[in-house]
Amino acid sequence: MAGHEVVVVRSRSLGGKRAKAGGAWKVAFADFTLAMMALFLVLWLVQVADKQERASIVQALTGETLLESSSGGSWDSNRPHILELDGTLSMTEAVMPATGTGVQRAGPAMVNQIPKGERGASAGQGDTLTSLLPGPVETQAQLEVLAREAGKIIAQSEIADNVAIQVVPQGLKILIRDNLQQFMFARGSSRMTPYFEDLLFSLAPLLKQVQNPLMVSGHTDSTHFRSNDSSNWELSSERALEARRALEFGGVGRNQFFNVVGMADQVPVEPSDPRSSANRRIELMVLTHKAEDELRGLFGVPDGKPVPVAQQGAEANRPRGRYAEVSQ
Repeated sequence: MAGHEVVVVRSRSLGGKRAKAGGAWKVAFADFTLAMMALFLVLWLVQVADKQERASIVQALTGETLLESSSGGSWDSNRPHILELDGTLSMTEAVMPATGTGVQRAGPAMVNQIPKGERGASAGQGDTLTSLLPGPVETQAQLEVLAREAGKIIAQSEIADNVAIQVVPQGLKILIRDNLQQFMFARGSSRMTPYFEDLLFSLAPLLKQVQNPLMVSGHTDSTHFRSNDSSNWELSSERALEARRALEFGGVGRNQFFNVVGMADQVPVEPSDPRSSANRRIELMVLTHKAEDELRGLFGVPDGKPVPVAQQGAEANRPRGRYAEVSQ
């Protein structure tokens, strides 16, 4: 028995272990790591960006302006907006992200949050910017002060070269026009560009402070539409309305607007070149109350009563039948 030892041979199948040693788990882990990196990157961006910058990102992704609604451009003041701010908007000094350093400069999607009860667009900016007292502006001196205050705000915008300010007998005119590099609206539409939108937001608190009636007019060049479905009359009117909505969104009261009108290409600033980009513009007019009264006289009937002379002339020229003449 000792010379015949039994040899026991054990055989194992390594197929299961070889299957477990594959690289599928590495692919899954890499996907998980990439997803976590993307998550932390988004969280970091949300942390360093302010409210207005986040709103601009949403605006770029959705293709809508801050004033556009899902109904194709109409705007409802009761509709929730991307921006929910506690104060008024100002561009006099841009708010940079918490991690930002260097000189602050006004630009797209950069606004101040100014507490209510402060001095509008000039709040928190020092005594030199609060020379304009709240209330109506009527005299030449007051209009010049208003022009200086508006000029300080406009000088910090990205389209300062596109803006002209002029004191006229009827009030203060702020003319904002296109140039070859920067447009207020997308060509052929009333979609407002961020530069123009920010400028109107920054001017709104100042215009609200003076409490004067406002007139907004839209103007186009002489380029006509290819189709007959629309014209420069509709386009200029829609752009004027968009400008009014932006000012109202920035704080101007709805009842402060006296007139919003589209002028098409009827009043070019460069008559020698009707297609010039300078003719595409928005004009904001801060009216004195005297000018407002004169303009009101152009509409309706004075004091709600018929003009006696006109009434007599119309009565004399009214057609009469034989029966009417006999009955009298």
